Amino acid sequence: MPKRQTKRRHKRHQAVSAYAGDVRPTGVLGFLGNPQMVRVVFIAMALALVVGGGVAIFGSGAIGGGGHSNPQGFVLPDENDDFDNFGTTPEPTIELRQYASAPALSIDPEKTYLATIETELGDIQIELFPGQALQTVNNFVFLAQEGFYDGLIFHYVRDDFTVNAGDPSCTVGSFACSGTGGPGYTIPDEINDTSFVEAGVLAMASDLNTPDSGGSQFFITLNALPELDGSYTAFGRVLSGLDVAEQLTVGTEIRTILIQEQ
Repeated sequence: MPKRQTKRRHKRHQAVSAYAGDVRPTGVLGFLGNPQMVRVVFIAMALALVVGGGVAIFGSGAIGGGGHSNPQGFVLPDENDDFDNFGTTPEPTIELRQYASAPALSIDPEKTYLATIETELGDIQIELFPGQALQTVNNFVFLAQEGFYDGLIFHYVRDDFTVNAGDPSCTVGSFACSGTGGPGYTIPDEINDTSFVEAGVLAMASDLNTPDSGGSQFFITLNALPELDGSYTAFGRVLSGLDVAEQLTVGTEIRTILIQEQ
C-alpha cells in the first residue's frame, strides 16, 4: 500500500512539471520570460536614447543648429540681404571741422611767427610773414593752434612743383577726400611782393577761381615757379626741412603744426 501511493505521487509530480513547462506568460511577462526578446528590447531602447540625445544637441543650437536657443544674440542674414556687402566694413564717417566765420585778429604784426609742420617723415620749419599777409598768417596760426591740421594728409604731390594739404576731408584712410574742402569760411587774397622765384615758398592754395579752399588749404613749392607771382597769396618761407617736403607723398600725415611767437 505505501509503495503504490509513492508511485502515484511521483507520476502526479511529473505531470504537473510537464504541464508547467509548456505554459508561456502573456503580455510584458512574455517578453521578460524570453531572453532573446529582452535583448532586442534593450538594444532598441539604447538606440532610441542615442538618437534622441543627438537631436537634442543639434536642435538646441549648441553647435550651430537652427534651434531657438541663441545666447549670443546672433542674427542670421535675411534671405533678401545683399551678400556681396554682408560683413564688410562701412566707410568711416568723417566729422569735418567747420567754423561759422574767419577768426578775429589775434597776432601781433610786429612779432615773428614760426610754424613747424611735424610729419611722419620729419619736420618742416617755416617763417611766417604777418607783415605781408596779416589776415592769412592770423588765420593759419588760429587753425594750427586749434588742432585743425592734426591728422590731415598731403592730398596733392607733384614733383618739382608743389605739395598741398589742408582739406579737412583728407585724413588717413579717408574715402571722401575731395581736395576742395575748407574750414567753412574763406579769407580774402593778400597778393604781395613775395616772389616764387625759388623753392620753399608757403602760400594759400586758392586764388580768385577756387574760393572754396581759401580758408585752410596751403602749398609749399618744390621748385622756382615765377609763373605763380601775382596769383597766389604767399605768407611764409621754409627755413629748414625742404628735403622733408621733397620726400612727401600723397597720404603723408601731418601730425601737428606748432606755432612759436618771438
